Amino acid sequence: MTPTLTLALDTADLSHLRWAISPAWELLASIRTLTQSASHAIHMPWLSDHRHDPLLTGPGTAAARDLTAGPPSHLPGFLAPTPLSPLTALDDELDEVRRTPSDVVRRDLAAVFGGDLPASLAPMLRAPRREMETIVADLRRYWQRALAPTWPKIQALLESDIHYRARSLTERGPAAMFADIHPDLAFDQATGTLRIANRQAGLVDPHRSLEGRGLVLVPSAFAWPRLYVKTSAPWVPVIRYPVRGIGTLWESRADTADLAPALGATRAMLLNLLETPASTLELANRTGLAPGGVSAQLHKLTQAGLVVPHRTGRIVLYARTARGEALHGSVRSTVDLRTGSDT
Repeated sequence: MTPTLTLALDTADLSHLRWAISPAWELLASIRTLTQSASHAIHMPWLSDHRHDPLLTGPGTAAARDLTAGPPSHLPGFLAPTPLSPLTALDDELDEVRRTPSDVVRRDLAAVFGGDLPASLAPMLRAPRREMETIVADLRRYWQRALAPTWPKIQALLESDIHYRARSLTERGPAAMFADIHPDLAFDQATGTLRIANRQAGLVDPHRSLEGRGLVLVPSAFAWPRLYVKTSAPWVPVIRYPVRGIGTLWESRADTADLAPALGATRAMLLNLLETPASTLELANRTGLAPGGVSAQLHKLTQAGLVVPHRTGRIVLYARTARGEALHGSVRSTVDLRTGSDT
């Protein structure tokens, strides 16, 4: 039987439930993906571009790689502070990492590595503040090389997930929302407890109370397929989970420019309106088109892999896929997206 981590959420915690995107987290999780590529086949297109890059896999990033080399589902907490705004900037997060108190650095390293601390990290125990400056500089260089070019695409997928989850919480409630996020999550409305299948028993306390501190949910591309949970002070509790639609992230963009002229004005307009997931009726009301006509066009967009339907209760919501996000940018120059008229 899989051990369970139980979080007690009171009314205040639920009222402070929020979502955020964390570039620093994606950076760290991508390093682990890069060093453990055999178990992350879903990211193979990205791995093929970067896993043999000496600037990413050489001695210059050795300490950063070793920091992510702990047990599965565990990273030193100070490396990824809980993001407190929906679109936290990477520079702000890395500045917070750099300012981590020395006692927190030592505590988190001991919690993750115990007595098996990699040799490259030993200086962090002796002079944490000095070493953090070096680590942060290494992380900035890694970001520019490995993630900055594809960050807009990753961010679009994360934002789409947040829109969907927030709407799911409103329409279906927390139990259904948590269950949809990950099969290892189960919320009991009657007791206010969130049960998390803990596949690393022994590294965490089995029962924790959030004590009104709230909970931040962070969708992640590179967390797949795991959950990462952090409840220790001084951070606001956070759960990082695999983003919805991860399978579309690295789809080829090669043909998107060629598709734009053939898309047609109506479908281009609908694709543009899906900045956030919407139903057929909502799109019909916003465009003045008949619901049947909107439904037919959405069906064609779905067949083309540009949008994907998701049922929330009795309502079906449509959202752009990563391929749809890419094509969306290319159609703007050829179609008047406000009226749906060709120009």
